[in-house]
Amino acid sequence: MNGKLIAVLLAASTLAATPAHAAADSVVASVDATAGLSPVLSMTCDSVNFGVWRIPTRSTGGTTTITLTVSSNTAAGTTTATPGGNTTGAGLAAGYLPPLAATCTVSGSNNLSSTIQTAITGATNLPFGPSAHNTLSVPATLASMRANLALAGTGVAINGSGTGTFRVVGVLTVPETIVSGNYGGYRTEDAAQVLASDTLTTTTP
Repeated sequence: MNGKLIAVLLAASTLAATPAHAAADSVVASVDATAGLSPVLSMTCDSVNFGVWRIPTRSTGGTTTITLTVSSNTAAGTTTATPGGNTTGAGLAAGYLPPLAATCTVSGSNNLSSTIQTAITGATNLPFGPSAHNTLSVPATLASMRANLALAGTGVAINGSGTGTFRVVGVLTVPETIVSGNYGGYRTEDAAQVLASDTLTTTTP
């Protein structure tokens, strides 16, 4: 066997003994990103409506009070208006919107299915100015009526969507002396300030 043949055989045997390398694999996958925006805590409140009351002209007998209460501290609670004090000849007038406690609606709470804190300030001895609401005329002479507003309960229950409702009630005081020029529509000159805080309420056992 000559040298060239031996060299060829050795080269062939060396190649046969070397294992083959597998080809490199590569894959591609998609990666998305998600994000969201949520509203912060917010609240709206409508007005406390004490109703329209028939009061005779008078100069004696004392003041008349109209007290609003609700059956529950939620939007579903029904309003009751109870006259007190000097009720001689006094009664609810027909044909107008009935007395109704204010409803405050909270949204965007971060405390789902919990009760958060509420408060009210600037709600004492509120004076009234003229208003043409409820198709009423503006009074020729203002009666010195006053309103004291209050929350109907403690806190507001937040549902699983971050919203909840609570009520504002109060007491209207009609002065003893009423003259014919006092008849007409009224609205408080200043508004009470209602607060809702995304802080959980606590109870003392």
